[in-house]
Amino acid sequence: MRDRWLSRRAITLHVAVVLWVPGCLFAGWWQVTRALDGNGLSYLYSVEWPVFAIVGVWMWWSLLHTDPDSVGARAQRRLQAARVAAGVAPRAPVRHLEEEDEELAAYNDHLAHLVAEGRAKTWRGR
Repeated sequence: MRDRWLSRRAITLHVAVVLWVPGCLFAGWWQVTRALDGNGLSYLYSVEWPVFAIVGVWMWWSLLHTDPDSVGARAQRRLQAARVAAGVAPRAPVRHLEEEDEELAAYNDHLAHLVAEGRAKTWRGR
């Protein structure tokens, strides 16, 4: 529980929402004053900015309760389960035998090995 609310990522999200919501509410108030001064388009903006504040709170809550390490793993498990349910078997990589560069062949072998391992695809390199 403490990791969810006090981690570095969570603190960054808290700071963002603390800056975002008052900023949106201030912008909405400013648009109300402009609308009352006769700017008709500002009526729309005076409603839009509080909606942005609500969306910001919703995103803060969603990002705070999403574990970034497990999102990719869950998606991979769902994909694998869908493939098994559909009866789709993993295919061997197709190779063209005509003049393939050795470096490219080594890279393709490396990619095929990663796919065969079934590891989660992440940008972190873990």
